[in-house]
Amino acid sequence: MSERRESNQQTPSLIRRGWFQGIALALLLTSATIVALYFSIVPLLNNWLPPLLDRLVAPGSHLQIRSLTRQQFAVDELELQPSPGILIQIRNAELNYHGTGLLQGRADSLTAETVRVLISADDDTPSQSATSLTPGTDIDLPHITELMALPVDDIRVASLEIDTPDVSARLTGSLQPDHWGISGDLRLPHIQEAVNVNLQLQRNEKGNAELLVMLSQQEALLAQLWTGLTQTEDISDANIRFEADLSKVQNSLPQMADLPLKGQQIILEGTLNSPTQARWPDQLIADMTATLTTRKSVISDTMSVQPAGIALSVRRATTAADWNALLAAQPLSASITTTVDGQASRWKATTPGQALAAVCNASADTCELNGTLTAQLSGLTTTQLTLEPAGIWKATGPTSLALPLSVSYQQPAQQELPAWQMSGNGQFNAELSDTGQWSVASSDGLVLKATVSPWQGWTVTPLTISLLQDLMVKGNLDDSRHAQARDLRLKIAPFTASSKEQDARLRFAPSHLGCDPGDIDLQDLANGLLGNCTLSTRMNDSDWGLWPIPDISLSGPITITMDDIRERVNASLDLTAANGEIHFRTRAEHDLLSGSGSLQWHLTDASLDWMALGLADMANLTSVQLLNGHLSGQGWLDWQANESGVKLTPDMMLRADGVGLIYDNSITLEEWNAMLALRRPQQGEYQLDAQLSGSKLDSGIPLTNLLARTQTRFPEDFSYFEVDVYEIHTDLLGGRIYAPEIHYDSRKEVNAFGVRLDHLQLSQIAAIEKEAGIKATGLLDGMLPIVLTKEGPMVPGGNLFARDPGGTIKYQDESADALAQADQSVGMAMKLLQNFQYDELQSGVRYQPDGQLNLSLQFEGKNPDFFDGQKTHLNVNLDYNLLDLLESLRIANDVIEKVEQKYK
Repeated sequence: MSERRESNQQTPSLIRRGWFQGIALALLLTSATIVALYFSIVPLLNNWLPPLLDRLVAPGSHLQIRSLTRQQFAVDELELQPSPGILIQIRNAELNYHGTGLLQGRADSLTAETVRVLISADDDTPSQSATSLTPGTDIDLPHITELMALPVDDIRVASLEIDTPDVSARLTGSLQPDHWGISGDLRLPHIQEAVNVNLQLQRNEKGNAELLVMLSQQEALLAQLWTGLTQTEDISDANIRFEADLSKVQNSLPQMADLPLKGQQIILEGTLNSPTQARWPDQLIADMTATLTTRKSVISDTMSVQPAGIALSVRRATTAADWNALLAAQPLSASITTTVDGQASRWKATTPGQALAAVCNASADTCELNGTLTAQLSGLTTTQLTLEPAGIWKATGPTSLALPLSVSYQQPAQQELPAWQMSGNGQFNAELSDTGQWSVASSDGLVLKATVSPWQGWTVTPLTISLLQDLMVKGNLDDSRHAQARDLRLKIAPFTASSKEQDARLRFAPSHLGCDPGDIDLQDLANGLLGNCTLSTRMNDSDWGLWPIPDISLSGPITITMDDIRERVNASLDLTAANGEIHFRTRAEHDLLSGSGSLQWHLTDASLDWMALGLADMANLTSVQLLNGHLSGQGWLDWQANESGVKLTPDMMLRADGVGLIYDNSITLEEWNAMLALRRPQQGEYQLDAQLSGSKLDSGIPLTNLLARTQTRFPEDFSYFEVDVYEIHTDLLGGRIYAPEIHYDSRKEVNAFGVRLDHLQLSQIAAIEKEAGIKATGLLDGMLPIVLTKEGPMVPGGNLFARDPGGTIKYQDESADALAQADQSVGMAMKLLQNFQYDELQSGVRYQPDGQLNLSLQFEGKNPDFFDGQKTHLNVNLDYNLLDLLESLRIANDVIEKVEQKYK
């Protein structure tokens, strides 16, 4: 029993010993497990977290943990791709903390050696339509001071690298509860040197936030932004001031450095007020002003602009009030110098202080615009333009703009131009729908009234000119290349130009120039607007002194082509005149770049009849009665304009057929034809080749079967002319008159040539004056030297000779008997000539410009009934005034009446 008692006493001690051993073993195993977990947690996290980040955060994410202790969490590398095109890389980051702070959700510091943000171009980003505007935006403003209270007391990034397709940045950052600071360099597009940025956000003593951003380059401050933020739980207030030195900004930006206008400064300042949770712009209150100033700018050697400024203010006092915007400009002045033909002219362009005002509703989705804009250009002339825009803009509906405008122009009298002035008014209306459809229209267009002062004795009635009447241009914002336009018109109302000195009155009918663009390619605007135009102009019957001017009209299409390689004007115009009897068809083109052009024309058969042409008074004014005939022609005219002038190269022909006329009731022409050809070979002298032929020319002594071929040459300045007559002949008095060759030079005071006479019949010469009682037979030949002087033609000494075997002269008249009884010697001569048979006959001929004709006749022959037929020499001198003689012959022979009856 004693043994049993001893064994019972040992059992509790063994149990106690085993419990302590178990506890110790458990502690040991737990400690070993904790130590094992501690040393294996980093490998486990490196294996578990990357797939988890890849699945939950972004595909392709990567994490490499360096260490994890009770006071620090260190990461070697972290890569995240939260969205396509964005990659975030973090290198050597450490988070330091302590136990109690970590349990409270705070850490001591966070440092990173490198943080890189890579943003690549994303072409799949949908673009917002230009006409789809959001009516309002819900805003939840963060409390900046609360945002600054991060769960980490100190955050530092040694290198923050941001790279995008356009911008790159190399920054350093430090974020603390009361101060955030970021600084470094920015690489902006088109700027060769980096821009230094310095951003400071701090909380001041009153618990409000202040933001300061400065941009500089090479220690020169370009721009800075200061913002003071005062926030409560419900309201946020911001005081803003932004300043930029435009002169330095322009020097830094190559694109702006080339701008002709030089900036001085931009200042933006004001206040913004908004509830923390608000809908903008409905609940936004603002008082902001932006001011831009410029320096004196030299645009070019001939233009400079004085300093100026422009200010834009946007104000709204309460949420119940409307938005008010005002764009105000200071007076602007520019000096311009132009040079024409070596003469310099100075101009001044000015705009007074002016403004545009807009009022918008609370949500800023409907605005009304109005204002007045004025500009003036003064110098040799004065031009003033005034615009008074008034419009309504809607974010989700149609937008309209009415643009009344007025223009005035004044030009003083100049050496070659009269003084005149012009004023005009008009209104254009523009609309834009919420689908992007836009249009510009005007019913009356721009109506101009012009007054021309009397000039060189001429006066012009007031002119009325209409521009762009019934205008309609439309298109769509989604198609920035095309537009449609209706007929673009320019109209000139009827007016009259008159001169008392000239006793002239020119009456112009309404004129019209219209272009029908249709579908316009806006990238080829000039051709689109001017590629299909039509001209129509007319002058009614007018008069210049006693001279009537027939009606003239010009109409047809005009095309203007302007592109990179050519600037050309083409026209196909028809000219009709004189009751439509004269009809010209023309085709013209002119190259504006080279100055060359050409004209092709065709004149259809025009009747040569004053009555048909509506010019009945011309018969008395010109002393020409047109009885019959037609005029036609065609040809080319080329030209080349240069600094020395315009060179013309014609190749044209004009012809007249079947012309019959009476001149001065003294000369008649029957069945005349003419052909004229004008050329200029090798850019030399002008050559006018002519061929004239006629059935009859009668001035008392008829000329028949006339023909002349000539060539006239004259230089470019038309200072003189030379005429060569290669062939000229006519039938006269049963014989023929012709000239072998004639040369005339207008530079000579005297020109001379010879005229041959063959087979003139004495019987027809004697029949000229039937009442003279002379009958004769025989043929005459001879030569007449013709001398042309300034006083007129003359024959200094011509000779006529009778052909063998001679002929007879029989003179028997009552006046001859009377002379014979009065004087014995005369009586013997009269008896001799009663039946004189001559063997030789010659006559000297002299003619003076005043019409005096002297004939020195020498006869050698006999009269069988006188002195037993002895041979006798007889000398006779006859003096006539040829002009009076021809007049008497016309009257006696009824020449004019016979021709008039022929063509009736």
